[in-house]
Amino acid sequence: MRAMHRAALMVAALVLLLPLSARSEIRGGSFELSPFGGYNFFQDKQNLKDRPVYGGRIGYNFTPHWGVEGTVEFINSSVDDKSRSGPKEGQFFSPVNDVDLYFYHVDAVYHFMPEGRFNPFVVAGIGGAHYKPRASDHDMAAFNVGVGAKYWLTDHVALRADVRDYMVTEIVQETYHNIAATVGVTLAFGGRERPAPARAEAKPEPVAVPPPPPPPPSAPTVAMSAYPATIERSQCSKLTWTTTGASSASIDQGIGSTDPNGSRQVCPFDTTQYTVTAMGEGGTRTASTTVTVNPPPKAEVKFILLEEEHFDFDKSTLTPVGVAVMERNVLVFKENPDMKVRIAGYASASGTDEYNQKLSERRAKTVQDYLVKEGGIAPGRMTTIGYGETRPATYEPIPSDIESKAAKANRRVLFEIIVK
Repeated sequence: MRAMHRAALMVAALVLLLPLSARSEIRGGSFELSPFGGYNFFQDKQNLKDRPVYGGRIGYNFTPHWGVEGTVEFINSSVDDKSRSGPKEGQFFSPVNDVDLYFYHVDAVYHFMPEGRFNPFVVAGIGGAHYKPRASDHDMAAFNVGVGAKYWLTDHVALRADVRDYMVTEIVQETYHNIAATVGVTLAFGGRERPAPARAEAKPEPVAVPPPPPPPPSAPTVAMSAYPATIERSQCSKLTWTTTGASSASIDQGIGSTDPNGSRQVCPFDTTQYTVTAMGEGGTRTASTTVTVNPPPKAEVKFILLEEEHFDFDKSTLTPVGVAVMERNVLVFKENPDMKVRIAGYASASGTDEYNQKLSERRAKTVQDYLVKEGGIAPGRMTTIGYGETRPATYEPIPSDIESKAAKANRRVLFEIIVK
């Protein structure tokens, strides 16, 4: 008993010598040692006297709220009613007198307010109870639940109080309740520091800011139109333009400088686009309009035909004279871009029908190839056909040379206009 008193005095002296702190709390990652003492109240049917209890705990806090701890405690008791008879398992009777009881268990702890000095908590766990002399043929299971609180005197030292119900049981038989009230000291080690609250930084004195410079002047606006917008050749149109924020203006197509706002008459020969440029302090802007000039009516489409001297006898190749004629026909195609034609080839009556048919087709194809390759005419504007000697040309010959002139008249190619 004297040794126990000395230990209590040493703990009290340690507590008093440690400095007090305003930042006491439960810290995640910290370990705790808790020696304690108190008093245990046995349930009557165990027939044991209520006696003091002593023990110690070692714990680890995973987080400020949750922790786990292991506990060992000792009670030296004695038989209460020595006149009882008919012993039951877990009860004590005369001639037994002194009974030593050991509790060992592992408990889960939940702290309600871990960030302050005062930390109430609940605890529950499981372990065993060992009696000497034995109350059973083996150690009995022991469950416990309880409540308690810690009050931190420093960052590492707290006072602790617990009230527990120890339920000693044979599981399928009798259960004995033992109520223990204990007080002790908790010594904490390690743990993660909470970050200190950020200090508000002193705000710098406001600095006088000069007013912003005035915005730059906006670029001018400009608009231009023509009326009428479409004219016939030799007619005129009126240009009109307006600006804002412009100090001067100019118009292209040889008109030159002009007032920022105004109008004038123009008489273009072909379709012409006019652009006005407005200039001011904010920059330049342009606007455009187009005067469309309708082209004069197209002249009658006339093709220059390829006749006798344009193909060699019995051949589909062009003679030099035929090439010159084709160059003039290219101009006709280009002056009439919407025109489509069928190129018809003919042959004289000399030779077989089959031979003359193929010769007429080759002559028509020769003309088409020349127009495409040398004249740049789109192939889609032309189709070809060979008539052979099935459609001889109409000819009024002089009787003396009827045979030769008829033959030459049929060595030719005609252009049949499909779409003008």
